[in-house]
Amino acid sequence: MNMIINPAFRYLSKPSVPALVHIRSCGHYWIPNSGWHDRKIRKHFLQLYWGIRGSAVLKHENREYLLTPETVCFYLPGDLHDLSLKESPLEYCWLTFDGENLDHLIQTFQITREPRTAGPCPTELFQSLELNLHNYAQYGEYMAGADGYKILSLAFAGRKQENSLTERFRQMVAERLSDNSLTPAAIAAALGIHPTTLTRNIRSSMGITPLEYIIAYRLQQAMSLIRTTSSSFKEIAQDTGFANANYFAKVFRRKFGCSPSEFRNGTESGMEPARDPGQA
Repeated sequence: MNMIINPAFRYLSKPSVPALVHIRSCGHYWIPNSGWHDRKIRKHFLQLYWGIRGSAVLKHENREYLLTPETVCFYLPGDLHDLSLKESPLEYCWLTFDGENLDHLIQTFQITREPRTAGPCPTELFQSLELNLHNYAQYGEYMAGADGYKILSLAFAGRKQENSLTERFRQMVAERLSDNSLTPAAIAAALGIHPTTLTRNIRSSMGITPLEYIIAYRLQQAMSLIRTTSSSFKEIAQDTGFANANYFAKVFRRKFGCSPSEFRNGTESGMEPARDPGQA
């Protein structure tokens, strides 16, 4: 099979829609032959590479970064792009970002050149992005931005945990929401694992501890009930696994800076959940 290099570019050199960052281009490369080396050029935009098969080496100054299946690598603005095939056939998708707020995007996502495990490449999203870049109306530019941001978010979200310990944990929390005796230790015992194993797995896959997730889930369900039902706070506390209405109100205020009553009446001001939902 011959080499496939299929890039798509934004129609206008200067974006026509207001956005913090913009999608400049994207592509799908399939390189069957050894010895391939992309053209070296210094580029002043952010480029994401998502490996599908084979491997490639991305060089920057005196360092090398390996792009492999289900990993993502980046070149940062101003980098000299120096990419070569290591293991064939090489297949990957890529996209580029530009815009006045590109530095803020890089800082917010903490983007570096180091490869990161990201799971299977979302090829359908890359295909949608390509189609939207070929839509020369503003609609296409808006939708390309949506596709690009979702791809970037998926790159940092990592592999989706399906039929795993994480999913069984989440299912048990949902099924036993009203059980105020539900604890990480009780869940670990029901799953037949040590509590430390549960904590390590949940923290690795979700970025929080099992207790933090339980409290966050209960509060999220409580917020929905407060806004969508006329149930008393005592009933809501019982339905969401809090020991009593007073404890529920205490936890709610600590996390959101307002009382359940203020939240129901829409009088809360600047409510923002705390970063650590486990310190109840």
